[in-house]
Amino acid sequence: MKHLIKRKDLGYAVKEGWYCEVSINKSPNGAKAKVEDEVYIAQNGYAIFAKGKITETKPISILKGLSNFVRFSQKTTLIKDDGFWLSKINTYAKKEEPFTVFVFEYYLGEIEQLEFCIPLEARFLRQSAWYYLEDNFQLEEQAEINYLTKHIPSKIRSEIYHKYKIGSDRHIIDIDHLVPRSLGGPGNIIENLIPIAASINRRKSNHVPSKLYDLGKKFNIKIPHYIKIEHDKFYDSHQELSLAKKIIDQINMQPIDLIKADYLTIKNFHFPNS
Repeated sequence: MKHLIKRKDLGYAVKEGWYCEVSINKSPNGAKAKVEDEVYIAQNGYAIFAKGKITETKPISILKGLSNFVRFSQKTTLIKDDGFWLSKINTYAKKEEPFTVFVFEYYLGEIEQLEFCIPLEARFLRQSAWYYLEDNFQLEEQAEINYLTKHIPSKIRSEIYHKYKIGSDRHIIDIDHLVPRSLGGPGNIIENLIPIAASINRRKSNHVPSKLYDLGKKFNIKIPHYIKIEHDKFYDSHQELSLAKKIIDQINMQPIDLIKADYLTIKNFHFPNS
């Protein structure tokens, strides 16, 4: 069998390990999954970015009432995620007993990050976190990137860490959209991404690199005289952000090779050694 799981908290990164599906008063979706089944993994609401295989399962745990569920989450489960269990406990604590919680635990192995993220089909954008797929389901993988998304695929994130020889045990580093994602700056092309200290990234926020405005003339967009094109100059007023959005929209309407070239121009201007 083939399956699709959606998660909102993976951040386009998934590791081998134990996962679970939880449901109240009924068997959870996914309970029919078996060892050797193929699983596609998606960031909820966006795209499929990885796949793996179920290599082990546990019998469904049937827990009567909140106290048994709390005890299971603290002592028995193989899922070591306090935040996840606390959110479930908070939800079930508001429900009137008696009730029964069903937990299906499975191990995802042989994880493979996809070369490109595949946007979710409309049928997969509904609420369910688990879909049973038809046996002949195949991803329509593309030979090259020809669309833009704001999110950063984990494969590209890994490439950047490798390129800059960043060790997560030494520094806390974010991968930042140089042209802000809030304005349409893409995350799935490396030309718009830079490694940056997490504290600096928070301060940078949605500031726009000045070189972007220099590209406005390419699209006959008039740029105010006060805007200076300097490597350490960024802008963030409401008017400046609105103008930047117009330029970004024009850049993103081009063929992908021109899009990449424009973002690389901005990146090389502000970070010439990147």
